[in-house]
Amino acid sequence: MQLNNFLQINDWEIKKFLEVVLVIQFMMWGVLSLNVLGIQIPILRQLIGFVYLTFVPGIVILRALKIQRLSTTETLLYTVGLSLACLMFMGLAMNMIYPSFGILEPISLTPVIITISGLVLVLSVFSYMRDRGFAEPCFIHSNVVISPSTLFLCLLPFIAILGAYFVNFHHNNILLMILIIILALIPLLIAFDKFIQRDLYPLVVFIITISLLYHKSLISLYLWGWDIHFEYILADLVKQNLLWDSTLPYGTNAMLAIVMLPPIFSDVCGMSLTWVFKLFYPFIFSLVPLGLYHVFQKQIGDKLAFLACFFFVSEFTFYGEMLSLARQEIAELFLVLMLLLMIDRQLNKLKKSLLFIVFGLSIVVSHYGISYFYLAFLVCTWVILLIRNSLILNNNFYAKLSIFGKEKRDFAEDQNTVKIEDRTISSTFVLLFAIFTLAWYIYVSKASAFEAIVDIGNHISRTIFLDFLNPETVQGLDILLIETATPLHTLTKYLHLATQFFIFLGILTVLLIKDKGIKLDREFEIFSVLGFTVCLASITVPYFACSLNTTRLYHITLIFLAPLCLIGGIMLFRIVGRVAKKSWTDHHVRTLFILLSVFFGIFLLLNSGFVYEVAKDQPTSIALSQRLIKEHGTIRDINTFYSGNGLFLEQDIVGIIWLTTNQDKGSKISADYYHQTLLLVSYGRTLYEYRSELENPPKVEEGSYIFLGYQNVKYGILNGPHSSGQYWSLTELSPLIDKMSLIYTNGGAQTYYR
Repeated sequence: MQLNNFLQINDWEIKKFLEVVLVIQFMMWGVLSLNVLGIQIPILRQLIGFVYLTFVPGIVILRALKIQRLSTTETLLYTVGLSLACLMFMGLAMNMIYPSFGILEPISLTPVIITISGLVLVLSVFSYMRDRGFAEPCFIHSNVVISPSTLFLCLLPFIAILGAYFVNFHHNNILLMILIIILALIPLLIAFDKFIQRDLYPLVVFIITISLLYHKSLISLYLWGWDIHFEYILADLVKQNLLWDSTLPYGTNAMLAIVMLPPIFSDVCGMSLTWVFKLFYPFIFSLVPLGLYHVFQKQIGDKLAFLACFFFVSEFTFYGEMLSLARQEIAELFLVLMLLLMIDRQLNKLKKSLLFIVFGLSIVVSHYGISYFYLAFLVCTWVILLIRNSLILNNNFYAKLSIFGKEKRDFAEDQNTVKIEDRTISSTFVLLFAIFTLAWYIYVSKASAFEAIVDIGNHISRTIFLDFLNPETVQGLDILLIETATPLHTLTKYLHLATQFFIFLGILTVLLIKDKGIKLDREFEIFSVLGFTVCLASITVPYFACSLNTTRLYHITLIFLAPLCLIGGIMLFRIVGRVAKKSWTDHHVRTLFILLSVFFGIFLLLNSGFVYEVAKDQPTSIALSQRLIKEHGTIRDINTFYSGNGLFLEQDIVGIIWLTTNQDKGSKISADYYHQTLLLVSYGRTLYEYRSELENPPKVEEGSYIFLGYQNVKYGILNGPHSSGQYWSLTELSPLIDKMSLIYTNGGAQTYYR
């Protein structure tokens, strides 16, 4: 039986398309009306609200623009991207315009719903007028939907969710351990062509991704991580004030991905900001590898594209650190959408340019770090292509020059050579992106995001010759040289180094060796070389990597370098084969896929913390090893585990909420570095002037409070000073505490008043 492909609804007959859109619209109005009447149906409002906000605006924009005949993956990604962009810029327009008409709380439920609904209805009318004659529906066979492989794959995210539940409430990690094993074995199933059909590869990428993200994001009922706490308070300020104050002097405050999207999702879906960040943002972020699969698949084929995506998501930063960087999650989706457009040679040029502008500007208002890097990549790529095309068009250079390792005859044969008229990266777009980036960061949030990059540039320029290759100032080099604690951690380090060596070989292969099996898009190829250059800078240039954090920087470059890792791995095996005088046959290709699948499966087992948990060897995963760290960890291990991951127990949250709710106005709260930097900011909603870090020796003013969290009380340690990796003993605080009054305790957290 044939089923309509719901994800390609923009290709349906116009009446059916509008029926679906309007049904979702009326359902949204219905659940909100029930809520006004005091009738709340669990999950229904959250589900309908998420579908409505994430898909409906984008799909009607696609239909209004007459962008048709896209693949399922492209339709899904463009739909979500356009919806998020629409919500961000719509929220910005409401915040700027509505107060002029007497609506002083523009980012509240009623104005938001009326505005979105009106926009959807107008676009629906526009779609009907422009595209009522088009209908080319796509179908999915029911046998694929209910096949054992599809049903099994769809079960994995629920195992992740249930496994996180067991960890949170029963301290049992068995389901998550089983999940990691299954995920690590999937590449082997792909390599052997067993159980999973080739058409399901995009679904496999999505399932692996969402399972890895949820197995970590759903740990704890509260936020964990570092940057997410500051993102939370900025989103909460908008939610409480129902208005965005664009003058707050914080770089993150300029990010509409934080100050617009979470409050809108929270109000419409009736969810707390905590669960918006823990549920919705990981789902949106899971589309990044799916988009990368489509980008890679067009250039290196199905299986290699899958392995490249598996490598990308297996790297621990993806499902660890990135979950505490909500703004970067959104920005990376827009970056991948830009790559999709960059390699697309079928889409109408005008429509492609329009999408390119929308997604490009969306990057700017989502994450300043990625915006600056993308701007640098754009300028460099534009200059390289300009020079390259000038040389190619100059016949005098044909006989003498070789560009990117390819001679004259290769250019005529190279189907991936970008003609000037086909280039996505044009001088007009580069100029527009640069102007908008600089203008936004200079005029919003008191230029804090712009000042940050200027300070970094000045710092680098002053120290580049004095501290070149100095591990104390070059964070990436320090990570490479630092000694690991145990043999298993050393093995993990060497596996990472092996992947980086593969990337290096991949770069050499693409640039210097003519290989008919490698057909990277020319612009993507240049982006990859620039990404590799950034990696080199992170281990040579002082203060370059630490400005964004080396692990985040490497994660961003893997967006371009992941396929190069596979290309380099293949080249290494070919070199070994030539040395051994073995011919390259289909059997050898199959063996290579199996070996690479085993390699990346082990890579995931180590990066996820699975092996450390089994071996009881200095665990790292908050999803797998909370029980182990409590039972067998040293004081230093416990401090690193909790503070390094930004993980708080419920006693901490309850205690800090009680304190900040009942404290005297204007009084100051002191806590150790870990608690005052994160917990007091988010759930404590305490601004800088009303909090301070406990020092050693401790000093506390009259009329002030000292907050001690579970980690302080249970293990007798205080985190800091000025760093999450250090700690000092609670006994050194005892002389001061003995003079204060204990006014609150809940069996974990304590509050003292002087």
